[in-house]
Formats: sequence, C-alpha cells, structure tokens
Amino acid sequence: MEKTAMLYEVRPINPRHVVELHHRKYLRCFTICFASLFILLLLYLPAYHQARLRDSDAHSAALQGWSLNTSRDVRHYVLPDNMTALIPQPEICAAQLFLLVVICSAVANLEARAAIRDTWGSSPIVTNTSLGIKVAFLLGDTDNSTIQDQVDEEAAQYGDVIQEGFLDTYNNLTLKSVMLLKWVTTYCQTATPSYVMKTDDDMFVNVDNLYRLLRVRSVGTSLLVGSLICSARPISDTRSKWYAPKYMYSGRIYPNYLSGTGYIMSGDTVGRLYRAALTIPLFHLEDVYVTGMVARAAGIRPRDNPSFTYARRRLDPCLYRHPSVVTSHRLTPAELRRIWGLMRSPDLDCTGFTAPTTSTRSPGKHKNVASVRKSNKCF
Repeated sequence: MEKTAMLYEVRPINPRHVVELHHRKYLRCFTICFASLFILLLLYLPAYHQARLRDSDAHSAALQGWSLNTSRDVRHYVLPDNMTALIPQPEICAAQLFLLVVICSAVANLEARAAIRDTWGSSPIVTNTSLGIKVAFLLGDTDNSTIQDQVDEEAAQYGDVIQEGFLDTYNNLTLKSVMLLKWVTTYCQTATPSYVMKTDDDMFVNVDNLYRLLRVRSVGTSLLVGSLICSARPISDTRSKWYAPKYMYSGRIYPNYLSGTGYIMSGDTVGRLYRAALTIPLFHLEDVYVTGMVARAAGIRPRDNPSFTYARRRLDPCLYRHPSVVTSHRLTPAELRRIWGLMRSPDLDCTGFTAPTTSTRSPGKHKNVASVRKSNKCF
C-alpha cells in the first residue's frame, strides 16, 4: 500500500515555474498578434498607397486646354500692351454711361443674343438715351468661317458685338471675363461708366429694377455686388464640368466670390480688377477667379444682394416684374421671349402678389459648390 501511495504523490508546484509558464504564454500570444497585425499592415499599405495615388492622380488630371505645363500667366494671353479686339466697337463708350451691361456670350449663340435684343436688352429704360444705359455682347474667336461671317454681319447691323481674339471655349471663360475688364479699361478711358454689369446670355435681367437699385445709392468706389458664394470647395471629380485640378488650386476652399451669372462693378473696380488680374495666375472658373482670387488681391470685398441669383426662378411674370428681382438664370431664348411678352401684357394683374423672401438655391447645381453657407460669416 505504501508503494502504491507513493505513485500518486503530488509534488509541490514551484511558483517561479508558474510565472515562467505565464510569461511564455503571453509572449506567444503577443508574438502571434504582432505578426498578424504586421501581415495585415503589409497587405493594407499597398492598397492604401494605390488608393491615395488614384485620388492624387484624379485631382491632378489635366484640364482640357490647361495642362500642368501650360502657362497661366494672364499677360501672355491678354497682351495688355496690344490692341487685341477683332471687333472693338469703341463707339459704345463714346459718351458717358451710367450703366454698361456686358453679356459674355458664346460665339455660336446667335439666337440667344437675338432673344436678349428683342426683350430686356431693348426695354424702354435701355432705349432712353438720356439715362446712359447700354447693352453689349462680348465674344471670343471661332475657327468656323460660317459662324464668323454671321458674327460679322451681326456686329455691323447692331453695333453691339465686341469680339476678342481668344478661342471661345468653356475653359477659356476666365479669359473672356478678363478681356471684358481690358476692353472697358481701354475703350472707356475718357468716359468710364459709373457701373458695369457682367452677365451671361442665358440670363434675364430686369434693367428697370437694376437702374432703381443703383440710382438710390451715391456713386461710390470699390463696389462689387451680386449673388455671394461662401465656403465653396474645389471639385475633384474629373467628370464634373467644374473640376479643379490641384496644380491650378491647392487650397481647401475658395475665397468668397460672386456667381458669374450676374454682378455689378463700380467704374473704378473694373480697372483695379484688371490690373490685379495681370499678376494672378489664371484659374479656369471665371467667377472664382475674377470676383474671388483677383478681388482679394485688389483689396475689394464682394458683397451679396438678394436681388441677384444663380438659380432659375419660376416663370411667373409677376415675379419677374417684382421690385426685388434683378436676375434669373437658365432661360432659353423661347422662354425669355415668352416671359417678356407676359410681363409687358396690359392684361397682367399682379394685385396681391407677394414675391418669395429668398430665391431657391440649389448648391449641387451651382458650379464648384460642394458646400455653400449663407451666413454672417459671408459678410
């Protein structure tokens, strides 16, 4: 019995051995976990690097007409020391003007220009020469001889077409806007307009309301007013027409700027913006460039006025006649003619009509706006 009992004798456990066993166990677990994480990291890093490269490549993809190596020196294209207008129309500024409305128009958009001439561009307040208001169109060049022949005839017939010598494309809209500044600075030296409006050929402008808006203020300096855009971020999607490559703009947000659909400059602002533009590298989104980047360099602060909008207002003649409305966007020539006819109708009764307090804004539809905040921070 004694011998059998000895077979089952339990030896006392050495505490030091227990600690060593635990240490080995933890070390083994730590080694396995560390090795697993290291392997996962090795697998993840190449994928992450490729994704970053894709994002970087996407945001640095070349913009048509403005590649990485293309000069963006505005002087190279505007040629400030040369007369560059193909059709200059200097007689537009032959006399002192209170308001000059310049419509940046695509060279092929003859019907849009005709619709404006037949509607708001020939409203009684415009044709009343004693008020000093003129409307003109600014075009670029075309390699289509048929279109050019039509433009030549149009310019000769109406005397309101200015044509500059740059290729008229979407990504050259900044050149068009800077050429506007150059033309006014060059041809209106002796009779600088009190105010200049820049707008587009798909816009409705209530010139009567605009005139009243400007007449109630004393002619001042440094005026730059329209529909203010705040905290807009560059768009990195190359499929967007408002794509902005990093090599053209590396900032997180754009400076506050005015929608290019329509804004007002005092006469002195035109010259100051033009001179500043000659020192700022070109950026293809013309409103961001002229009323944001260049205005900031010139020390001019863009200001908001709710009468201006980049939105399309509903086609209501009472709304378009309302004193609170100066602009509306995205009208076809047919729509422009229709709304103008309704506005001028003697049968139109707007008794009791109340205009919306604010126009409907759709940030996703406005160019290069990933984020728009209309707040006190804008002003």
